Amino acid sequence: MLKVRLLARFEIKSDGKPVAITSRPAQSLFAFLILSAGTSHRREKLAGMLWPDSLEETARDNLRHALWRIRKSLPVSPNTEYLLADNLSLAFNAWAEYWLDVAELEKLSEAASTDELIAALSLYHGELLPGFYDEWVVLQREQINSVFEKKMARLMSLLEDQKRWLDILDWAESWIKLGQKPEPAYRALMSAHAAKGDRPRVAAIYERCVKSLKELGMEPSEQTKELYENLKSGKETSRAEPGSKPSVAKEVFSSIPVPLTSFIGRENELKEIARLLSTSRLLTLTGPGGVGKTRLAIQTAHDSIKKFRDGVFWVSFVGLSDGNLIPQEIAQSLNMREVSNVLLIETLKSYLKSKDILLVIDNCEHLIGACALYVEQLLAACPKLRILATSIEALGLFNETIWQVPSLPLPETQGSLSLKQLQGFASIKLFVERASVAKMGFALDERNAPSIAQICQRLDGIPLAIELAAARIKMLTVKEIAARLGDRFSLLTSGSRTAIPRHQTLRATIDWSYDLLTEPERILLRRLAVFTGGFTLEAAEAICSQGIKRSDILDLLGRLVDKSLVIVEADLETSATRYRLLETLRQYALEKLTGTEEAQSIRDQHLDFFVKLAEKAEANTFGAESVRYAKRRNQELDNTRAAMDWSIQSRQTIAAFRLAAAMSNFWFVGLNDIGFQRSSIGEWQGILNMALSWPEGLEHTAERAKALNASGFFYWAGMSPVSPRREIEEALSIGRELGDDAVVAQALCNLGLIESIQGNYAQARSLLQQGLDLFRELGSERKTEYLYAQIVLGDVAMHQDDLPEAQMLYEQCSATLREIHDGNFLAYVVRRLGQLAWHRGEIEKATELCKESLKLDLELGDERAVLACLSAFAGIALARGKVVLAAHHFGSVQALLHARAVRLLPTDQMEYERNVSSLRSQLDPATLEKAWTKGAEMTMERALEFALEEV
Repeated sequence: MLKVRLLARFEIKSDGKPVAITSRPAQSLFAFLILSAGTSHRREKLAGMLWPDSLEETARDNLRHALWRIRKSLPVSPNTEYLLADNLSLAFNAWAEYWLDVAELEKLSEAASTDELIAALSLYHGELLPGFYDEWVVLQREQINSVFEKKMARLMSLLEDQKRWLDILDWAESWIKLGQKPEPAYRALMSAHAAKGDRPRVAAIYERCVKSLKELGMEPSEQTKELYENLKSGKETSRAEPGSKPSVAKEVFSSIPVPLTSFIGRENELKEIARLLSTSRLLTLTGPGGVGKTRLAIQTAHDSIKKFRDGVFWVSFVGLSDGNLIPQEIAQSLNMREVSNVLLIETLKSYLKSKDILLVIDNCEHLIGACALYVEQLLAACPKLRILATSIEALGLFNETIWQVPSLPLPETQGSLSLKQLQGFASIKLFVERASVAKMGFALDERNAPSIAQICQRLDGIPLAIELAAARIKMLTVKEIAARLGDRFSLLTSGSRTAIPRHQTLRATIDWSYDLLTEPERILLRRLAVFTGGFTLEAAEAICSQGIKRSDILDLLGRLVDKSLVIVEADLETSATRYRLLETLRQYALEKLTGTEEAQSIRDQHLDFFVKLAEKAEANTFGAESVRYAKRRNQELDNTRAAMDWSIQSRQTIAAFRLAAAMSNFWFVGLNDIGFQRSSIGEWQGILNMALSWPEGLEHTAERAKALNASGFFYWAGMSPVSPRREIEEALSIGRELGDDAVVAQALCNLGLIESIQGNYAQARSLLQQGLDLFRELGSERKTEYLYAQIVLGDVAMHQDDLPEAQMLYEQCSATLREIHDGNFLAYVVRRLGQLAWHRGEIEKATELCKESLKLDLELGDERAVLACLSAFAGIALARGKVVLAAHHFGSVQALLHARAVRLLPTDQMEYERNVSSLRSQLDPATLEKAWTKGAEMTMERALEFALEEV
């Protein structure tokens, strides 16, 4: 007979003789198979489970080798085949003659006698497979430990009922020596010593209990404290008569998990959960894996002990694979016995019917349907029962209150925050505390603060990810950790060996959620990874519906939202709904997408969608829709950039040219992210120049000509210091060669821009007029370009001091822009009209026009234009003779332009320089410097307030 021990050691004997399986992987495989005897496992599953970091073929080879070792070691018998194997699967033969210590413990019924419990529990000399750290072992070990603790708690109760005090002394001490800290054992010991009349020993046992729990940062439960006080005072404790059901409601307080690490932050969240629990009978905490649902539930359970007369009970479904066993898990938590010939769910209903109890059920997502069924039945039958559940998705029951667990708060910017302010963010505090445990002496300081803030931000404030990153401090600096987050799934793999398997690595955490999805949900999640910076339903339907009904995308997206994998964000400014993946989830899904055959086609569709969106926005540069499209393009900046990157990676030059041409004036219109503008315009131009240089991009096409023309706008807007005359002349040549008047007109206007910026106003005026005439001939479909050319022609007239011509052109543009309800270029034109009014000495009119321009620019979020308005107010102050005030304004404008690393547009810049030159001639250097410095200290908000107060 084969005799196998897996508790406290790995040991196999056959007819009393040792059987040696020398390879650790082979031992692990054998243990897994015998623990699930009778269950057939597919070979690829076993290979992936036991060798998760190996290539598939390598893992299969390892499996074959481990199987060979097992067969070589096991005794050969003509009548017994221990392993059942075919080409697809493996199983341990449940009908073979064998004995397993774990099975003896697990098969004990709830009605087992005291002696039966003692016989089975005597086999437990330690945890399952010590020294094995496979994910499946950790999970199985936790299950067996749970079974052992529940059986031991029941044995303590039975021994007390039977007044077997010596047995209690023996068994309770054995339980404690196993390294656990079981309160039921300490209570039983106190009762046993009290029964023997040894009250000093009662006090000593209580002190041992207090000290033991203190090591975990815990205090004894109210039940333990009450028992000690009663025994100390000589009061008799109420114990059930032999044979009656013991009162155990309070005893299960110790079943609430005791975390080994401190609980950080979440004060507001705990208050909100407590408030919701007071008004709802079913509260479900939802959120993505690793966000801290279980930890919040544990803390809530401990905080709620005094609020529920009949107790707080913890039920974990970790490792439970059969939803039909949910009633058994709940009954075990309650330490409640089954009644023969009665369905357990009915017994639970009867038991809980009058009880004032909080039942916490953790990790429901993989058994969501069964959980919902049993929870609904219990709540309907038990009016005082309240349930707190944790799950990736809600149970979906009527009157269920759903509360999304948020990530930890993050600092938006770290540069302007002090160390004390940074430490106030729970995400920062969590990283620092966990890192200080991993590396003695680690602390937040000025040098590491920026990197720590970056780590927390890039990990989306997810507690598990932050803890895994902090654990790496033993090997890497915080700066190195931050630099490696691009490959975060390889980096964040150092979780606690005692944690459940899916919390030991970041990848395993997300694998758990991903494996619970249906195949259509997985497909959509993978495809959504192509988006950066969020997406709309329209975009998801257009890009991700390949092989899926377009009408099904909304439903599938809703399911991913329900399962906490997609975040919904309402945009109050545009009244539109946007969706996004947390960056960690997006990187995971992108890995999954990259490994599929559809990756290229999905990226191509993403590129096509955003090229068309950019072109549609370009067509609406002017008009009532201009602001809406400018904001939409600003929202989609990350997606547009990703699309441009893909066009270059896949060498799709036509798409790259179309996108560059359509986006060219975006850098002027509606762009409020100066930081992106400063850091990315050069990169954008570099990418475009690369595409223009490729052989496949050299063909004379309208798309190439439009892309070349885009360089002219960059130059005028001050975003490129190098004159693009050569590029524009090539665009003009291509346009004439193709007979494309729109390209020719645009090139003429761009050449006019170049001449204007270089001070050649006569040539500029001639070229702009030629372009304007061509646009007029092309009709209404080129109204955008016509208006733009007319505005620049007005600028040239102003530079030539032809003020009546400039006034006429600006007024015509203003009338048209107001007629079509444009908000973008109207602000620029109104500012120019204000400048003309100032030149005529109409100061009040100039002030009102500049205020109108400022209002429009603030609505658009165009910071450069706002600074141009501040510069105009400075010029008005100078015209009124308030030279010190003008110096204040100009000082703030210069400092703010420098901080944002931008220049004013050419006409605004010329006006600024002319006025500053006049100011210097009117004010002595010392007074000028003092006023200028005072203005330079102002923030944008204060500078605006100051200017508007004066005007």
